Amino acid sequence: MESYNIFAYNSSEYVKEIAKIGTNSDIQLYHRKDGDSIFTFIEAVKYPEKVSSLTDSIFPADIAVINARNIDKNLGEVIVTLDLMQKEHGFIIADDDRKELIRKIIGNTNLKNYRFFDGKPMELVDEIKNVKINRDNSRNLTVIDHFFKVRGVGTVALGFVISGTVKKHDKMILSDIDREIEVKSIQMNDVDVDTTNAGSRVGLALKNIEPADMSRGMFISDKPFEYRDVIKGKITVQNSLKIELTDNFEVFLSDMMRYQRGKFENDRVIFEKKLPVIRDNIILSNNNITPRIFGKIKV
Repeated sequence: MESYNIFAYNSSEYVKEIAKIGTNSDIQLYHRKDGDSIFTFIEAVKYPEKVSSLTDSIFPADIAVINARNIDKNLGEVIVTLDLMQKEHGFIIADDDRKELIRKIIGNTNLKNYRFFDGKPMELVDEIKNVKINRDNSRNLTVIDHFFKVRGVGTVALGFVISGTVKKHDKMILSDIDREIEVKSIQMNDVDVDTTNAGSRVGLALKNIEPADMSRGMFISDKPFEYRDVIKGKITVQNSLKIELTDNFEVFLSDMMRYQRGKFENDRVIFEKKLPVIRDNIILSNNNITPRIFGKIKV
């Protein structure tokens, strides 16, 4: 089974013809099963009001679909975020007379190889299928975005398998509280499965945890987590921006489906809470500048 996770910006008219509405909060998910392929589209429905709606929607995505017919500051912020999060696969919907301008805008970013799409919504499915996605199998790691109680089942967590595999009856560690939990059962697209691979959208029935103890951005893994609340080093500002960083400059972690306050001081970022070390870089934002997502720091 091949899974495709697609961030969709300003593209509801396309997505609604392709897939069925699923989980809804500040991010809206849509699902489609097409033979041996499963598609999960993710929309940031509270963006631009909530920048975390945008970053949480982009984090688990393999591919982006951007409607760029309206070139404004929100589109610019989306492009900067996709660039910083290194989302290299995508499609752009645009009028012919804007394509040259858009190509110039993305020319020095990770979006430079995005292709323009002019077809019908269902033709987009075939285009997505042709994208080759390299999966990471170095560690069993799943990010959780929604969770709730189901009568007769217990705690259910929805999320994306970022790397590795998850198997029924696996004993895993839940980040932040470092509790051992057990995967009682797994569903993909409402079908029970015994194992699932990197890239999969999953529903996991979990033992030894209550929804009240969970939050978005927790991870489950087969290995213990390392944590940091201080990250030393200089912030790298996205290459199209000019921002002066001073001591006590407020930043927010805007990665890993988390939005957490910190500050930049003496060439280091100090966060209010410890963070599991998951990625090489952490994406940062500040609500008082434009665009709000502006840079990253190496972990």
